[in-house]
Amino acid sequence: MIQTPEQFTQVQKLTFETFQSVALKSLEGFEKLAELNMQALKSSMEESADQMRAMMTTKDPRALGDWSIAAAQPAADKMAAYAKHVYDIASGTSTEIAKLVEKQLTEGNKQITASIDAIAKSAPAGSEGMVSLLKTAVSAANNAYEQVNKATKQAVEAAEATLVAAAKVARPAAPRTAA
Repeated sequence: MIQTPEQFTQVQKLTFETFQSVALKSLEGFEKLAELNMQALKSSMEESADQMRAMMTTKDPRALGDWSIAAAQPAADKMAAYAKHVYDIASGTSTEIAKLVEKQLTEGNKQITASIDAIAKSAPAGSEGMVSLLKTAVSAANNAYEQVNKATKQAVEAAEATLVAAAKVARPAAPRTAA
């Protein structure tokens, strides 16, 4: 329970530090995404230029058609790899932020519990039921949070498994060659 201005200042300092850490983690994630996008853009521009050069030197129209069909698979693979990189960056950033928030929530829970205990010590006789109700409410809220957190983690894991399975199945068919 906060009883002095120094304790209040300490709580505010910890809250600010958590906010600052979350902001920095978010910026790191944006920086990684920007770097990935720049790499993808450079690679795409180089590949496009190479493809245009190859197309301009092709004299056979059939070879041009075969070339465009053959280019589809690598493009799909690259798009899948890009999406996986984006997902990995977002997932990693989200995990780091979740850890910071979890730490802040744990500290807040300790403070609430300490406050309830302090109230219980100075409460008038006969108010044990009210203190018990407060403790039960805090415990129920914590249990609800844990259940939602657990369900969210399970949903994310299921979504990850579905994405991996879909990426394996959704590959375009290999180009057919003319007989």
